[in-house]
Amino acid sequence: MEIMNPRDRFKALMSLKEVDRLPLMEWAGYWDEEGLDRSLKDAWEIRRYFGLDSYRQYWISPRSSDCKIPARHGGPIIVNMDEYLELKPFLYPPTAFDKDMIQSWAMEQQKNETVVWITLEGFFWFPRTLLGIENHLYAFYDQPELIHMMNHDLIEFNLRVMKEFCELCVPDFMTFAEDMSYNNGPMISKTEFNKFIRPYYGQIVPGLKELGITPFVDSDGDIVQLLPWLTEIGIEGVLPLERMAGVDIVAIRRQFPKVKLIGGFDKTTMHKGCEAMRAEFERLLPVMRQGGYVPSVDHQTPPDVSLNNYLLYVSLLKEYCIKSGH
Repeated sequence: MEIMNPRDRFKALMSLKEVDRLPLMEWAGYWDEEGLDRSLKDAWEIRRYFGLDSYRQYWISPRSSDCKIPARHGGPIIVNMDEYLELKPFLYPPTAFDKDMIQSWAMEQQKNETVVWITLEGFFWFPRTLLGIENHLYAFYDQPELIHMMNHDLIEFNLRVMKEFCELCVPDFMTFAEDMSYNNGPMISKTEFNKFIRPYYGQIVPGLKELGITPFVDSDGDIVQLLPWLTEIGIEGVLPLERMAGVDIVAIRRQFPKVKLIGGFDKTTMHKGCEAMRAEFERLLPVMRQGGYVPSVDHQTPPDVSLNNYLLYVSLLKEYCIKSGH
């Protein structure tokens, strides 16, 4: 089979068609390890440095650059409706992305040299970033009107920026940042999901699919219970499939054969050397051969992974992606 370009390869794989090999992709490609060339400026350059396929990601934030940030990780910026209304001038910026950059990406995409991927903040994620982790979960019961107002404003923003982005470049796939699950499953019930999350996805997902954009949800933790909720609203794929949360992509593929998957490689094997990483690729190989799956680290590469071990990982990734082609 002839060698495919990165974009055709990704699109074919997501359509369960034949490919020359699987995409070489690191969805969380940032690397901060001694020994790496410090002239590399961003995730795209780092991917290219390691010989991975070209993926261009743009995270479209609903916050302006001068929006307040929490005093601590997971802490609140606001606590009630009045404070949200005071913060709104610093949210939903009229210019949400670099149009010149996206036009240059569109030229690469038109030549099939790169896969364009955008991230929007989802309807569980965004309110949490404003209210903080604990207050957000209480707010579903104590301040439901505030959650709905935030998500009403967010869907208007997301629809606007998607329209503006697609006038320049139609992404090949996109992720909604959510992190709606933890190690024991979803952090809200199906009832609350249907009430507070589902209506807003219903306003954006059909339009994405009409444009040929494959919608993914990015959620850490155990997403098995969450998966039927997502497929019901038209979401086609999930990442990063964290092994430490008990996620087993072999079992997921058996239960949800049509769901697209990115991630799943157990990052805790990476510091152990070649044999441990090869065993992990062997575990994933049956799903790799079925299509609709891009193997990748199941979250950020841990800091205890040496550059040499990461290079081993990349070498094995290339070997198994070739082995899984056709």
